[in-house]
Amino acid sequence: MAKRSEVRVEDTWDLSHMFSSLEEQEQAQKKLQEDTADFVSSYRGKIATAASAEFLVESWRALERLISDGMHAASYIFLDYSVDMTNQEKMRRSMTTNNVISELFSDISFYESELEEVSEELVREAMEIEEDSAKFFGDHLRKRPHRLSAESEELLTALDGATGSLPEQVYEAAKFADLTFPDFEVNGETYPLSFASYEEYYAMHADTEVRREAFRVFSDNLAKYRNTIATGYYALVKQHVLLAERRGYENVFAYLLQDQDVEESLYHRQIDVTMEQLAPHMRKYAKKLGENWQLDRVTYADLKLPPLRDKSISVTREEAEELVLGALEVMGDEYQNVAQRAFSERWLDFAENEGKSTGGFCSSTMKTHPYILLNWTGQMPDVFTIIHELGHAAQAEISRKNNNATNASPSLYFIEAPSTFNETLMSQYLIRTSEDPDVERQVAAQMSSNTYYHNFVTHFLEAHWQREVYRAVAAGKALTADDLDQLFLETLQEFWGEDVEMTAGAERTWMRQPHYYRGLYSYTYSAGLTVGTAVSLRISEEGEAAVQDWLDTLALGGTKTPLELARTAGVDISTDKPLCDTIAYIGSLVDLI
Repeated sequence: MAKRSEVRVEDTWDLSHMFSSLEEQEQAQKKLQEDTADFVSSYRGKIATAASAEFLVESWRALERLISDGMHAASYIFLDYSVDMTNQEKMRRSMTTNNVISELFSDISFYESELEEVSEELVREAMEIEEDSAKFFGDHLRKRPHRLSAESEELLTALDGATGSLPEQVYEAAKFADLTFPDFEVNGETYPLSFASYEEYYAMHADTEVRREAFRVFSDNLAKYRNTIATGYYALVKQHVLLAERRGYENVFAYLLQDQDVEESLYHRQIDVTMEQLAPHMRKYAKKLGENWQLDRVTYADLKLPPLRDKSISVTREEAEELVLGALEVMGDEYQNVAQRAFSERWLDFAENEGKSTGGFCSSTMKTHPYILLNWTGQMPDVFTIIHELGHAAQAEISRKNNNATNASPSLYFIEAPSTFNETLMSQYLIRTSEDPDVERQVAAQMSSNTYYHNFVTHFLEAHWQREVYRAVAAGKALTADDLDQLFLETLQEFWGEDVEMTAGAERTWMRQPHYYRGLYSYTYSAGLTVGTAVSLRISEEGEAAVQDWLDTLALGGTKTPLELARTAGVDISTDKPLCDTIAYIGSLVDLI
């Protein structure tokens, strides 16, 4: 693959919208440290004895500014590092900035500890004076029963900032900096292999021998780091289990779900109902895949194939932009303008280069527009990746106009709803505008294999496995790489049954994604897609009124619970009906293939 220095500038994002140079970022980072010291000097020892709600509001405003400035400075370094993780200088800068941010949160941890000494009445009075502070103070009151002593909280914050992300950093270092893959050979032809090329290219390769051999070599080389990565992940899970116990939570799931502001029942329902009701549809999907590609058998290495043979669609960047803007037109000018600016102002990083993060993501702060990373291959799935990430971008842009750094982001439970919603808009647009009589079948195939297989099935399987890992560790079991492999294999076998052959290496799929290092994140893809599907279907039936409800929902940011956000959008997730309806919709798409 190309080195980062070799890619075209027009294929990269323009980070100068954040800082004009690294020097400017360093100055901002230095000022952040000075402002942190000023904050500590101004408020430490004074919050606990606060005499007025006005003083609490004043201190909260200063705190919010610090958090906003810190996230902005850190985001610039993170984005710069994410496109070239082999660069040792970028890695060093990333580690340095992480240390600064961890020190910031450690230094200000006194705030909530002292806030515990303030009467609930005075805290609620502050919330009434400054409505924007309601989320922060409300969350504090909700977590009060689980907080430890001030000294313990300060120590834990410092430790979490300094070492809490180490398991993920170890994973990323192994994945992007150390792990290499040899070329492989099929029928006398040599093929180069990398992490990104397997995930983005060979997993969907039309030649069965090439696809399966790529999977074998890819999986065999993942195994070189399985013990290292397993040890790091087990340490993280063990840490979560211990913290849940020390803080007095009923279990580790209740602890990890506290920040998502959802009941534990919603988490388990998302996993249990999906395993029961979606598995039959996806087994049918696997059978159709085998029939359409005339495979001798359907193996795990074949599941990422496009469902329809010889129906792949190549797309230029210009065509991608036209499709995206067309699909988003139904959402109105403000929403569509986010996408227009993303293309014209270089919010997107398209390049494929060595050391770049795989997949795609959207990163945003309160002080500038979002940035989107993807690895462009010129195929229709890339269009869906772009519009997916633009869903995050639109939510971030609309929210930051109405909220602040402490309440702009919705719950993790809801975070994937805007992105997956956008994907459904794209599918509807393709059907509506095409003159091809076979387009509905093609779009059904695209939605099944990309939108729903990836975002619903792939991440659901991760979530099911992750739940079993936490259950095992909470029960006192010490897990090795063999155990993690076995648990993932059992998850795959329960879902796919006898319709998919579990070839050697399938059990190592847990090594391919970073979501596990961010709490109970994996299940939120299917949760978000459930809401997104329901909203998109409502818009197709009701039009402008449903569009406005969704825009109103996005503007709320994180000020409401997922239950309340969904209700604002016209979806009731207090029952399993939206989930069951979404699974039935996936089944209808599979039937069309």
